[in-house]
Amino acid sequence: MSPMLIAALVIGGLTILICIGFLNQALERARLERARAQAELQARWKHCTTLAAELPGQFMSAELRTVLLHIEAALLERLIKLDSKQPAHANQLKEVRQQLDQGEPRINNTPVVITDEATAQRAKQLLGDLLRLLDQSRQDGVLDDAAFKRWGQVLNQHLLQTTLTMYQAVANHAMQSGKPRIAKLQYERAIAFLNKHAQADKGQLAVFRQLLLNAEQAALRQEHGTDPSANELSAGVQALEEDDQAWKKKALYDD
Repeated sequence: MSPMLIAALVIGGLTILICIGFLNQALERARLERARAQAELQARWKHCTTLAAELPGQFMSAELRTVLLHIEAALLERLIKLDSKQPAHANQLKEVRQQLDQGEPRINNTPVVITDEATAQRAKQLLGDLLRLLDQSRQDGVLDDAAFKRWGQVLNQHLLQTTLTMYQAVANHAMQSGKPRIAKLQYERAIAFLNKHAQADKGQLAVFRQLLLNAEQAALRQEHGTDPSANELSAGVQALEEDDQAWKKKALYDD
């Protein structure tokens, strides 16, 4: 065997080994990318179902639930394409399609009463997560731009109302506890919040300004040692709350 033939065989063998190494790396990268894509889709699907179950009832509607079901179906279809051997995904997709075929879905979400900051923050977190989920679905082509814009406006209005409800709930509790200065601070925060939002209703701003004035007067009376009529103050606050509820309903119907 000539030296040139031996050299050619060695070079050929090395070339084959290098090609096998590159091929193995490519296959491993593809396997890891596939696993990453599956994990991401699985996490997004679970997040979607969690939001659908935990979103407070006052924010959930049959139309929104239908949108979430379509998003679930799209995510499950992509999961099945990546791993057709997983029967659980096929069964879940079948259940989702059955719900869509039945027409208007049933809403089992329980409304949540915003009575403190922790409850409000949780509701706002869910609304924010839902908005991001819809945005991702728009990028995936499941939701068109017009639909996303409309739902964005609805959810942002819910976020605004939840924040105002939080301020008012904390302020009401403070007033009932004889702490008008804390109530005054909450009303000031609500007014500052409304001034930053162009979509805020001027009627709501007027209501909170009047509530702020009441709290300031109550704080002054407390400082001077006078005890105003509790019934009169309670009646005044209740009347203003009723006005605020009327504005909230108006804003909801305007959506």
